[in-house]
Amino acid sequence: MPINKLFGGLNHLEQALNLRYERQGLIQSNIANLETPGYTVQDFSFEKAMETAKLSEGTLSRTNQKHIDLDPVSVSRSLQFSKEKRPVDIDEEMVKLSENQLMYEIVTRIVGKKFDGIKYAIDEGGK
Repeated sequence: MPINKLFGGLNHLEQALNLRYERQGLIQSNIANLETPGYTVQDFSFEKAMETAKLSEGTLSRTNQKHIDLDPVSVSRSLQFSKEKRPVDIDEEMVKLSENQLMYEIVTRIVGKKFDGIKYAIDEGGK
């Protein structure tokens, strides 16, 4: 089995977890500021941010090993913020919070299964 098939997709899963985590924080911030005068909803499209991360758009290439990598999550987030200016709707935010939490749990299970497959390959390879 090629090594990239064994470990393939872990970068995308990491990006998905990071983006879900960032979105969870934004939604919680929206709920916390429900009664703040003049506060408008902050959010970003997970799908667009994930697509940007997959295509590696907005990332800088390193020309020297001593250069610091640019965090793709922060780049994706900064490029994908929603421009809508509307007050917070608690029902809508609670639905988004539940959906985001469920999707985060699904990705963590996928990561777990991926590592189970790697562990199985290692254990069975030693027999």
